[in-house]
Amino acid sequence: MSAQFDRRRFLTRSLAVGGVALAGSAALTACVSGGATSGSGDGFGIASQRLAWIKNTQFAGSYLADRNGYYTEAGFTGSDLVSGGPTAPPIESDVLTRTFAGVSQVPIVGSAVAKGAPLKIIGAVYQRYAGCIMSMGSKPINGPQDLYGKTIGCASSSEPVWRNFLAALRLDESRITTVPVQGDPIGMTAGEIDGYLGFINSQVVDLRHKGFDIRATLLADMGFPLVGQTYITTQDNLDNNRDKVKAFLKAEIRGWKDVLADPRLATDLTVDDYGRTLELDRASTLDCCLAGNELIRDGDPRQQIVAVSDESAEANIAAISAGGLQLSVDQLFDLGPIREVFAENPDLALA
Repeated sequence: MSAQFDRRRFLTRSLAVGGVALAGSAALTACVSGGATSGSGDGFGIASQRLAWIKNTQFAGSYLADRNGYYTEAGFTGSDLVSGGPTAPPIESDVLTRTFAGVSQVPIVGSAVAKGAPLKIIGAVYQRYAGCIMSMGSKPINGPQDLYGKTIGCASSSEPVWRNFLAALRLDESRITTVPVQGDPIGMTAGEIDGYLGFINSQVVDLRHKGFDIRATLLADMGFPLVGQTYITTQDNLDNNRDKVKAFLKAEIRGWKDVLADPRLATDLTVDDYGRTLELDRASTLDCCLAGNELIRDGDPRQQIVAVSDESAEANIAAISAGGLQLSVDQLFDLGPIREVFAENPDLALA
């Protein structure tokens, strides 16, 4: 195994689970700054949002909300979509210090909240988390027990999810070798690793378009029922800028409805505009968008997208509790604003 896969270095590189350097709840509360304020003189000000990754189709709903004027119609003066990536600051840190909202994952937010971060999940784009175990078709990993004896690549940003998944399924970590692979599972195709904790709406599609026979099994299908691509904001925003939170959610819902209605438009906007510097392949990006849309839908023709049901919130809490995150639904979620949005705007539900 090469030096880049040093296990000790991987396990010790991020003491702040979820990426937030936590010095105590008082310090976290004190660092909430301009991103939490509402522009009193000009509506809500800028709808600033820290994205969880680079500007691929994963965030197309926000692109359409921006392009179609949904943020400004909701009362904002504009939007600022801050790109993420393997070298970007932690999402939770950005939301506490510089942006109004952010996109993250349940175990990562839960880890930060458990350490005192004043954050709440206010909605989720995906009814099923996009995380999956990728493997080669010639050596497939189809279920949890297939992980034993395997070497699995994992980006540091996904490590909290991975550790929580292993704990929730009561898997013996000593029988699975986890190594750091920053955002690129290509080493799996060369046999350097057996599998990779990736995303079914991005890396899986990309490798298949390159001609590789990739097997992908969602963590949700292995018994880890998380929602995905969760929206987060600060408790201060919920307490003092509730209308702004609701305006933001309304714009996002409208954008994601457009993605579901016209994935080709969402793809073109991603490739030609918001993600143009990434030089994305159009066919692959369309398939990524379609895969993401499958994660959004729950089968209800009148679905309230981005909303999270009580039952789903409770299932998420149960899943992360196995990893040692002893939180209640109310400590991690505030679903009041999005329910108010749909109560006040019933036309936002899917037709």
